[in-house]
Amino acid sequence: MTDTELEALGVVRDAELAPLTTFAVPARAAYLARVESVEALRRVLSSPLAQLPRLVLGGGSNLLLTCDFDGLVIRMEIKGIELAADDEQGRTLVIGAGCGWSETVDELLSRGWGGLENLALVPGTVGGAAVQNIGAYGLEAAERIVSVDCINARTLEERTFDVSECDYGYRTSIFKNPEYADWIVTRVALRLPRAFEPRTGYKELAALFAGAAPESPLQVAEAVKALRRRKLPDPKVLPNAGSFFKNPVVSRVKQRHLLEDMPQLVSYPLAGGRAKLAAGWLIEAVGMKGARMGRAGVYERQALVLVNLGGATGAEIKALADEVARKVWLRFGVKLEPEPVIV
Repeated sequence: MTDTELEALGVVRDAELAPLTTFAVPARAAYLARVESVEALRRVLSSPLAQLPRLVLGGGSNLLLTCDFDGLVIRMEIKGIELAADDEQGRTLVIGAGCGWSETVDELLSRGWGGLENLALVPGTVGGAAVQNIGAYGLEAAERIVSVDCINARTLEERTFDVSECDYGYRTSIFKNPEYADWIVTRVALRLPRAFEPRTGYKELAALFAGAAPESPLQVAEAVKALRRRKLPDPKVLPNAGSFFKNPVVSRVKQRHLLEDMPQLVSYPLAGGRAKLAAGWLIEAVGMKGARMGRAGVYERQALVLVNLGGATGAEIKALADEVARKVWLRFGVKLEPEPVIV
């Protein structure tokens, strides 16, 4: 395609991706399209560029690039918050996939609309939240999602997935299934309860309130922000992607054997004869908290977080992640899985 044709589509060649990801590792895209509407996205997907390998990018907070991307990167910048329904029970909002998640939570709270306060200050976009099913301090995005609007990158079919079709689980959804890789999220419908339903059962959050009930969603949000700032580094200061590893889920039998060997293991019972282990505790137990490999490191305050100490490549960060996972496997026989998408 000519430069004039690319410009008409809002596409640039040989684009630097580091500023668009929170790990800030060097990587370039053969083509970068920044789309601000479904119509603009359709035009890009109708062009010859659609035949190239494709990577959809939101806030870049759940992504580790280990090399250049020889294809088309689509940066989702569809914005807007629409009040679709308002009744005695709650409000339904339709939000553009390119809206920043943290900024959206703050905007809704400024309107006096609670329901997402436990997910305050989570990086990324609304579309990314729907794909990843983000969760923190006792709330998952799936609990508020009503439906997800998508467009198929190959057929250009537009479809609305009801939340029951999204197959939400711990940090996963149907959109992470390779069979659904062609579906690109464009908008997300959320349902917020009208009544304030504070969730302060999370241990650290409960400690901040010391048994007292919070008076407003904004008060809960401020407490959550304080906890996140205390535990997690600001990506603008110390590049990172938040929690790098999922908390592994094992059988109750495996949990019991681990507890026999190490009674201080942090774990939580789940339904179906399973248990969730605290990945951060496992990493710290094998001595990797604060560890460094070249220009990549494990954050000294939170073992779940890998950081770019300055000038690290994606390959260096992945090598550190592999070493962390290797040590946990050798010591506990537990497999750690990364949360971010690794390209």
